[in-house]
Amino acid sequence: MKQMLEYVHGDSVIHRLNPLVKLLWAFLTCIACFISSNHLFLLGVLLSTVVVAASGSVLARAKGVYKALFILGFLLMLFQLLFTPYGRVYFYILPGVPVTDQGLSFSLLLMLRMMAALSPLSLMLMLTPMNELLTAMTHTLRIPYRYAFVVVTALRFIPTFSREMDQIMQAQRSRGHETDTRNPFKKVKVILPMCIPLLISSVRRIETMAISLETRGFNTGPRSCRKKLGFTRFDALAIIIVMAVLLLSIIIG
Repeated sequence: MKQMLEYVHGDSVIHRLNPLVKLLWAFLTCIACFISSNHLFLLGVLLSTVVVAASGSVLARAKGVYKALFILGFLLMLFQLLFTPYGRVYFYILPGVPVTDQGLSFSLLLMLRMMAALSPLSLMLMLTPMNELLTAMTHTLRIPYRYAFVVVTALRFIPTFSREMDQIMQAQRSRGHETDTRNPFKKVKVILPMCIPLLISSVRRIETMAISLETRGFNTGPRSCRKKLGFTRFDALAIIIVMAVLLLSIIIG
């Protein structure tokens, strides 16, 4: 899952789009997915994110994201099936627990909605450098630097913490501890004790960063940016497409 928030270097058209356009795409697409209850529309949005990933040459990395979202969506779908007994019964999962047409339709809708809504955000972070996103938030949106810095830093730290967790698990494997188990309950039991050293290292890293920021005079005055971010015709075209998708979600409902 650490691949969800790691930037992938590239020079595609998607990479060169203004960070605000990609942020707008992720935000409005998420809204469109929650507005619409049409299965085909949500499936179309999901397939469009696959096209974007392929255009940005990150499809190979995005496969892990889609796989994780599919697993989470499938579990959500199964959970919802247990609590939607209305409609025509197809069969029974368990004695007294039916699978109905309404339950199956609504469960599939939740699964598609979650995958279609979260995929653009993941791809936006994979296709956007964090420093450019910070520049766009502070100089274009006029968000105070300290707040924009907190958001971007949190996004940067998540892959770092994931890598540290992988190193801790590898160290435990070298000591003979079983960590590769498919049983979800055993997996939780194995991971929970490893969160303590991760928490300690995270606190140390944050403290070091805070000291570094203080010595560099963080937020002591106005800041300038080295790279100016402008809008091109591709940005305008992308905004038109995103607005069309949002309008379509309102029309078809």
